[in-house]
Amino acid sequence: MDTNDTEGEPSGRPGRGRPPRISREQIVSAARSVPRQDFSMKAVADAMGVSRKALHYHVSDREGLLNLMVIDHFESELGGAELPSDGDWQSTLRAYAHAYHRGIVQVGVTATHIQIHGIGGSASMALAEHVLQSLLTAGFDDRLARRALTTISNLAMTAGHNELLRQQGGVTPQEAEVADALAHAPEDQFPALRRIVANAHAEGPGVDEQFNFELDLAIAGLVQLLAAHPSRP
Repeated sequence: MDTNDTEGEPSGRPGRGRPPRISREQIVSAARSVPRQDFSMKAVADAMGVSRKALHYHVSDREGLLNLMVIDHFESELGGAELPSDGDWQSTLRAYAHAYHRGIVQVGVTATHIQIHGIGGSASMALAEHVLQSLLTAGFDDRLARRALTTISNLAMTAGHNELLRQQGGVTPQEAEVADALAHAPEDQFPALRRIVANAHAEGPGVDEQFNFELDLAIAGLVQLLAAHPSRP
């Protein structure tokens, strides 16, 4: 299915009980116009000038809206990226991870997963297909390729989520809890943790550095796994 096409009734008089034609672009544009604090199905429907029922016909719920916005960013990111065509699976994974991460941060709200049904479903599957084909061509078997894609997706989503939390409060809830616990503990306890936390605070959040470190670590592990368990024709 072409996710850029409008969905619903053909042009002309709509069928009985069917909502008006609504395109993916209309939904995404309206969703982007709604302030983050007011984001809801009703708010997006109001911005489009349609009923909530009409919007529900195309997108099931608020989570679906978030996923649609993320997928739209993913398409933009990957569309402008020069993905390797020579089977360089590591570069493909990095491009996918950074596009995934940027998509979440740019949307400004995190989705718990990328839905594969409804408007935008084929787009999310196309992204996964591209990465999986690159991994399989490199010699990963089906099981390891699936786990590699899941790992990189989870890593990028977590990094995006943490970056949004830092943008909102300066630190993540976990970092705030550690700092509070140290403040209430005797000063002679946890010297290594105190030193590392203090150094991290002095250096700044280092969001990109941490994300790239985790990505490097994941890919290095996959290199080792591929060498130990290559797929066999």
